[in-house]
Amino acid sequence: MNIKLKFTAQIKDILGRNSDTIEVENGIKLKDLISKLVTRYGKVFESILFDDNGLYRHSNLIIVNQSQVNYDENVTLSDGVEVTLMSPISGG
Repeated sequence: MNIKLKFTAQIKDILGRNSDTIEVENGIKLKDLISKLVTRYGKVFESILFDDNGLYRHSNLIIVNQSQVNYDENVTLSDGVEVTLMSPISGG
């Protein structure tokens, strides 16, 4: 199945893109998707999402099909869903 990805702020900047698509197994859980994305996009991406102890940074928001979800809910995703990862925006 295919998942549409959207990125904002720091994530968009480090990846050099604001969207992507990933093919994953049917019924993938959110945490498993995030793990695949860390493998795909590397350490800098991982450092935005997780702290030095491997804990998810809840200042990042996850949106699934226009609804905010919590990383710890570990929702099951379906074909064609859109997952947006929003990192905090800083500046003045």
